[in-house]
Amino acid sequence: LLYQEWARYGVFYKFQPIDLIRKYFGEKIGLYFAWLGLYTSFLIPSSVIGVIVFLYGCATIEEDIPSKEMCDHQNAFTMCPLCDKSCDYWNLSSACGTARASHLFDNPATVFFSIFMALWATMFLENWKRLQMRLGYFWDLTGIEEEEEHSRPEYETKVREKLLKESGKSAVQKLEANSPEDDEPSTS
Repeated sequence: LLYQEWARYGVFYKFQPIDLIRKYFGEKIGLYFAWLGLYTSFLIPSSVIGVIVFLYGCATIEEDIPSKEMCDHQNAFTMCPLCDKSCDYWNLSSACGTARASHLFDNPATVFFSIFMALWATMFLENWKRLQMRLGYFWDLTGIEEEEEHSRPEYETKVREKLLKESGKSAVQKLEANSPEDDEPSTS
């Protein structure tokens, strides 16, 4: 049933059958795929906005004043060497490609995109909390806490023996440290 509903390329557009996944794999895997589905669906608007911001950078690359000034070969600005000894003077126009590429990803629209992503992250987190609580209620996971891993009995025995040895040594060391002071002959 999972193969027909979920694990085929032909059903990529359908929602995940979270209940079937939970029944087959268990609650932890079911919650993981619920998170993955929510995250993927939330990535769609952010990727669309990101592509729009990138295309805005492509469309406005010719109007970018710093790129224009750097790429102007008539105003050949000579720049100081980049290092102290073996570097030579260089023309600012040689960094034209870097300036144009930086405008694609760093243009005025990226300020809007960063604010959008901050709001997106908040909305995603709150929606995940809501979905997690909803699934926890429907799957009756309200009383389940994270299981604490218990250490192995062999390890606990080794740790206890080590502590006993150290505490025994420390007591013997204290006695040895105190005994030479007491055994010293008095010179008075």
